[in-house]
Amino acid sequence: MIFPALVFLGLKNNDCCGCCGNESCGRRFAMLSSILFASVGVLGAGYSVVVSAVAINHGPKCVVDKNSSGNVWSYPFSNGDYLSNKTAWSLCLEPDGVVSWHLSLFSVLLVMGLIQMALCAVQVVNGLLGALCGDCCGCCGGV
Repeated sequence: MIFPALVFLGLKNNDCCGCCGNESCGRRFAMLSSILFASVGVLGAGYSVVVSAVAINHGPKCVVDKNSSGNVWSYPFSNGDYLSNKTAWSLCLEPDGVVSWHLSLFSVLLVMGLIQMALCAVQVVNGLLGALCGDCCGCCGGV
């Protein structure tokens, strides 16, 4: 995230001279790089959403049985049936409160991933319009 920030801070003091005789190519390149960085953000957020959804559906790994040979760790909720049946949460003996913690953590990650996907998608559209339309501020006496 440092590189895109430095690119846009450098454009703040741009004197609109451009490059290769084109007044707006520097800003258009910056908008193109913005599209690339926002696309990576969309991919990362999509990965977070998928992992969170799968984790919520699969449920936490917890101790389901205590015997003389040790604790038996397992995934007692393999198909998401625990989401509507809160009494099934008692299948997890240890750690205490692992089901509610698991749901809270991955629900927050799911929501944050969806918000990040939306914001990055808006930035992709904004960067695409900026790259195609150029800088419409009318600097250097241009149109």
